[in-house]
Amino acid sequence: MNIKTIFLLSYIIVLPELFLGVCIVYLVFHSLFLGFNRCNNFILIEKPVLFLIKLTILFVCLLLINQNFLGLRILGFSNTFVFDILTNTSKIIIGVTSIIFFFIIEHFVSIPKINYFEYYIIFLFAFLGTFLICTSNDLLIAYLSIELQGLSFYLLASFNKNSSYSVEGGLKYFILGSFSSGLFLYGSSILYGLFGTLNFTDFSELSEDSLGNNIFSPDIFQYPLFLILISLLFKLAIAPFHVWLSDIYEGSPFSSTFFFAVVPKLSIFILFLKVFNYCFLNVFFYLTDVLVIIAVVSIIVGSFGGLEQRKLKSLLAYSSISHMGYILVVFSLPNNEGFQLAFSYLIIYMLSGLCFWFILMLIMVKTVYLKKQNKDLTDLILLHKSNSGLAINLNIILFSIAGFPPLIGFLTKIGLFLAAVEVHYYFISFLSVFCSVISTFYYIRVIKILYFEISVLVGKLYYPIKNQITFLLVLLVYFLIFFFIRPNLLFFISYKISFVL
Repeated sequence: MNIKTIFLLSYIIVLPELFLGVCIVYLVFHSLFLGFNRCNNFILIEKPVLFLIKLTILFVCLLLINQNFLGLRILGFSNTFVFDILTNTSKIIIGVTSIIFFFIIEHFVSIPKINYFEYYIIFLFAFLGTFLICTSNDLLIAYLSIELQGLSFYLLASFNKNSSYSVEGGLKYFILGSFSSGLFLYGSSILYGLFGTLNFTDFSELSEDSLGNNIFSPDIFQYPLFLILISLLFKLAIAPFHVWLSDIYEGSPFSSTFFFAVVPKLSIFILFLKVFNYCFLNVFFYLTDVLVIIAVVSIIVGSFGGLEQRKLKSLLAYSSISHMGYILVVFSLPNNEGFQLAFSYLIIYMLSGLCFWFILMLIMVKTVYLKKQNKDLTDLILLHKSNSGLAINLNIILFSIAGFPPLIGFLTKIGLFLAAVEVHYYFISFLSVFCSVISTFYYIRVIKILYFEISVLVGKLYYPIKNQITFLLVLLVYFLIFFFIRPNLLFFISYKISFVL
């Protein structure tokens, strides 16, 4: 293979990222010139910018779908970037989720009064960082990608300058996120000192030789890997590294919190797998017990912590903590079936999150929504009297997240428990089922408020919903039902992702 062919392959595997980067630069200049010509009235250019952002992500997804190398694993740019089924499929899922996200927030751009086109372009920078995390095959590239994503998140969290809560949330996110990134960088520097490389492929080869020949003790690698593990667990907001999540969810603008909660989770898990299940699998066995303990703590904290929450963002934050704990339990299992079920759970979690946050954005109370962007449980009082269709869709989503049959959330959750039982994690399985039952209470409490709240005589009055938005919501909820009736597509996608492992 000559140098020209190698360069061409290297260019092709990062073509979606290159296209996205060029489009971001174009959008910045386009928005600046358009805003200057319209006397800086940025309200007029928000929707055109959002349209171009959606078009950009659509083209990126088409490029990803067009990259069909029949299951090959291709490395490029000195093995710092990788293309395989795991990378490509996960990026397509993230891209489709992002398109739906931008379709949703398009109709709510005027509500938070953030009249700056930069706010929406920063989402693209976060999207680019998420893509690069999936594509990275090197710890340095992974670190830079995490920082690109993290810096975008800090700005998105604090962008509402008129709100002290938003500024405070962004500052907390920045300080704690910087500390987490420092741990990742410190652990990576130690590994570079031990191996003389930061490349995942080199790690996989060297660690196998080292451990197989007993040249290095596994204890040498546990410390730097433990630092990287803590950093990634912080990004996933898994207990006990979760204390920042509720405050940042509450303080950030609604669309920013929506993005934090749904889009980036899959990319961090992909990086987690590359580091611990591809590079240092033999060493990772020594950290499995610690990981299982952390996962169980996360499940307990998320299940019991959500019981006392009265604000919807905080409730969803603790729900996310418990769900990440369930997924982490399965990722620690020593079998490929666990990976497949975990990816299925992640896909359904992202779909359910899209639906849930979508409905929360639709529920705009006429009397207070301009003054208060955050929503309490009381804002849902007797929703079925104001909009019975919206209440039914919310019920379906809640039942799926809670794991009630006959919905896809039940299939994925029972699959996680059965996978843990197969490797004799009986106590962990029992504790997970028990905590799942406990967490069901705060989902049922929302349904009780929707239908059976008797402390008031009448419910809230909400703004009407457009037909296009209604169609998109019904389509998303339909997929929750469809995946239960025909789960083959979901399991096939999950199998493709886990196949490379």
